[in-house]
Amino acid sequence: MGAQLIDDRFEFNPPPTEQLIFSNPSLDSSDPAYRSTVEKLVQQLRALPEVASVTSFYDTNAPGMVSEGGHVVLARVELGSKGEAEDKIEPILEKVRAAAADADGFEIVMAGNTSIEKQLNEIIEEDFARIMMITLVLGLVIMILAFRAVVAAVIPLILAIGSIFSAIGVATLVSQIIAMDEIYTEVVLLMGMAVGIDYSLFIISRYRSERKAGRPKLDAIAVASDTTGRAVFYAGVTVVLSLAGLFLTFTAIFTSLAIGAIIVVLIALVGSLTLLPALLSILGDNINRLRVPFIGRERNENNGGIWSTISDRVLARPGIFATVAAGALILLAVPVVSLNMGFNSGANSLHDDVKGKRALQLLEEHFTSSLAAPAIVVVDAPEVTSPQVQASVANLIDIIEQDSDFFPPFDVKVNRAGDLLFITVPTVGSIDDQESEDALRHLRDDIVSAAFADSGAQVYVTGQTAGSVDFKDHMGNVAPYVFAFVLGLSFLLLLVMFRSIVIPVKAIVLNLLSVGAAYGVLVAVFQWGWGVALLGMEKADVISAWLPLFLFSILFGLSMDYHMLLLSRIKEAYDQGHSNEESVSMGIRVTAGQITSAAAVMV
Repeated sequence: MGAQLIDDRFEFNPPPTEQLIFSNPSLDSSDPAYRSTVEKLVQQLRALPEVASVTSFYDTNAPGMVSEGGHVVLARVELGSKGEAEDKIEPILEKVRAAAADADGFEIVMAGNTSIEKQLNEIIEEDFARIMMITLVLGLVIMILAFRAVVAAVIPLILAIGSIFSAIGVATLVSQIIAMDEIYTEVVLLMGMAVGIDYSLFIISRYRSERKAGRPKLDAIAVASDTTGRAVFYAGVTVVLSLAGLFLTFTAIFTSLAIGAIIVVLIALVGSLTLLPALLSILGDNINRLRVPFIGRERNENNGGIWSTISDRVLARPGIFATVAAGALILLAVPVVSLNMGFNSGANSLHDDVKGKRALQLLEEHFTSSLAAPAIVVVDAPEVTSPQVQASVANLIDIIEQDSDFFPPFDVKVNRAGDLLFITVPTVGSIDDQESEDALRHLRDDIVSAAFADSGAQVYVTGQTAGSVDFKDHMGNVAPYVFAFVLGLSFLLLLVMFRSIVIPVKAIVLNLLSVGAAYGVLVAVFQWGWGVALLGMEKADVISAWLPLFLFSILFGLSMDYHMLLLSRIKEAYDQGHSNEESVSMGIRVTAGQITSAAAVMV
């Protein structure tokens, strides 16, 4: 609410202020050479039309703007309005970089929402184009390994690409009605490549299998559509239902993710069930053209192979293998008990190519990175300049100046209408750690309520840390409803497809074990740091608060895809008169390679 009020009644939100950091381990702030270096750059920045004001330690002598020992000094650079901030930041960064190159012995860096966001956007734009190309190349390689024929390998890629571009076009139209976060484009790419290839892979594999068994072309298409196509349909519906659960969060980011993913899944599903059979009818056995013989001879799916060996051994001792496999998944899930959700906003959340990372590191080491993203106390009253409100503001500042949880300076800004003001309150900690969260809750629950008790104003606390706390609390409240929605509808869907109670229960339990294991690995790698260096990254103190719920919807939906395909083939074999063990073995033998290839595409 506080952020919305600032957005509605101020010309900028949040105030585009950057922290300029000077560091010299050989000089302290009392040295004339140190002061000369700082003031030289300050004067250059003040002369820029993009800068509204610059305030350095030498202007205020505020103790909060110099580190213990005096080797690190701060200056605050205020830009213009938010709408122009990213355009204005580059000339400022150029001046800072030039000053850093000329100042021998000094490290001069700058950090703030505007500069870091600009640097991140530049990196993402450069990398995103490569993502598509790498994904296409790897997808083609996997499909060639799966089909051993170029034509069969290319068709799933064509359908996936078509689904992606069609989905982006549809989502663009939807965004004219519903405001969508731009992250949806990344999800469309992810899900489009995954399901677009997977669904086509399953149907083409079944068609080729039926043709190899001697069925005429049209009969083979009909059987593939009636069996695997039916499984694909239910699998796609399950994915859509899993994603639809995200709407129950009533948050913009989840709504955007869900809309984008659902659109591309539906388009991929329609393409696989309509366009793909038409292409198979046109191509016929030409689907096997341009074979690639050097990667191995294509074996008969009903004879031998590694999956036959594995399934036979598992079926020989099912109790032992089930216990070991379930135990391994539970063991992998154990780290989830220490899951700490939030928003990674500190230095360790940024890539080394983000120049502002070093500035955040210096702030965290000598001050607090909350200077770059402070808590914001928003005061809403008919006249915020009234004596009662001003007395409460002064009281608030007096209290937090005496409290070690907060870090000056505490700036007050009033809007032009005089009916809203906000106070920036940097907290201790690193924006996204427990220390900053505790300080934020203390500010909200104890200080603000007491300071404004008799003011008659409505008071809110916003900012990055506040947003993280609120979002995490909201996720805790809505997650049970999302889980119940997804699990309940998945149960009903499996019940309708297989006309069994045991199969839906078993499928849901196994998929929940998989989700739990995924959560555990997520915590062990990214939060605990086990092996994270192999990814060229640093461990984070928190897991992004939106990720676990989104991961549940994606992982549960896609793993049910594979369940549907495998169980449908097992049921098909059983309906043909095979025994239970024979049906399981046959189902695994003919689908394991397809499922492994599909999972590899997803990875």
